[in-house]
Amino acid sequence: MTTTHNGRLRPPQLLELLDPTIRHELDRLAIRPGHRILEIGAGTGEITALLTRLVGPSGRVTAVDKDTSYLAPTAVIDVYHRNLDGDELPGEPDTFDLAIARWLHGALPDSTAVIRQMINRLRPDGWLILADVTETPPRVFRAAEDDATLIHTVMGRIYRTVAGLDGGGIWTTDTETLLLGGGMSQVCVHTSTETWTGGGPGCQVLADTADQLRHLLTTSELTDAKIDRFITLMADPAVVLSSYERRAIHAHKAA
Repeated sequence: MTTTHNGRLRPPQLLELLDPTIRHELDRLAIRPGHRILEIGAGTGEITALLTRLVGPSGRVTAVDKDTSYLAPTAVIDVYHRNLDGDELPGEPDTFDLAIARWLHGALPDSTAVIRQMINRLRPDGWLILADVTETPPRVFRAAEDDATLIHTVMGRIYRTVAGLDGGGIWTTDTETLLLGGGMSQVCVHTSTETWTGGGPGCQVLADTADQLRHLLTTSELTDAKIDRFITLMADPAVVLSSYERRAIHAHKAA
């Protein structure tokens, strides 16, 4: 059994947009049966299930999240609840072949300390993967001027609500220097965006997220009616915009 879902309905998860980026990074690494993997921000478990298949029955995946209600332990998966705002990560030093971290919902007081813990738990010759969504404002390529302004406003508020205010949505602004200073090498950073069209899956995620977070997004300026208009625009094939910018970082711990 490799699935980690417990049967609950899966909510719209903007951060699941990082999954293709993480999968691409995993394709670069030689993950083998028997490997031990530490996964931070396991979420609803799609990447956890993939990791489980890669390491096989002789491997181990340690899945960590502040909400573990969508995860279930198996013969290969260990599940740990951690808030990462002072909690220590599970595992002993020099024990994991790979540490992988999707950015978590909300601001993290000391992301540097978490990254250092992950490096500490990697064995020599192990790999680290970090993924986040940057603060780069998405672009609206095709929409009426007022609608473009509304799309930009709502997408900005969604980002700040999901990823945390004041730059909380990224690991650090200078992750490369932190990793190199921590003894890591072969540090590589990739950023990517996609073009989304109204009615497509990316815009549907935005519409679902706006509706789910409506109570947090609504202000005197951003009214219910404007959020309804945004949701309508996300279904309009005449609308074209860019996705949020996704960033992936991988680094190698010297043998």
